[in-house]
Amino acid sequence: MKYIVQFARIIVGIIFIISGFVKNVDPIGLSFKLEEYFSPTVLNIPFLESLSLPLATFFSIFEIVLGVLLLLGVWKRFTTIALLLTIIFFTFLTFYSAYFNKVTDCGCFGDALKLEPWTSFYKDVVLLVLIVILVIGQQ
Repeated sequence: MKYIVQFARIIVGIIFIISGFVKNVDPIGLSFKLEEYFSPTVLNIPFLESLSLPLATFFSIFEIVLGVLLLLGVWKRFTTIALLLTIIFFTFLTFYSAYFNKVTDCGCFGDALKLEPWTSFYKDVVLLVLIVILVIGQQ
C-alpha cells in the first residue's frame, strides 16, 4: 500500500503543478472560462462573473501550492483534504458540463491541452481515486 500511496502522491502532485502553472501563464484565458461556467446558461451564478479574474488567479496558484505541498509531504492533512474537496467539486462540474453539454472545453490545462467534456470528467474520476488513496494512506 505504501508504494501505491507514493505513486498517487507523485502523480497527483505533478498534475496539479502542471495544471496550475499552465493556468497561471494565462489567467485571463481561465477567467473567460470561469465566466462561461458562471453564465446564466450554465451554472447561473452571474454575480461571480465580475470576480472571474481574481478567482482564476487564486485557483491557479492554489493548484500549484497544493501540488508542491503534496510532493514535499508537508501539511499532509490540510493538503489531502483540500485536494479531496477540490477534486469533488471539479468532478461534479465536469460531469455537469459533459452530461448537459454546456461547456465544450473545461480549461483544466488552459490552452496547452484541450480536453473534451467526457475526457475531462474521466480524468477527474481517476484523480479522485488517486486522492482517495492518499486520504486513506494518510491514516
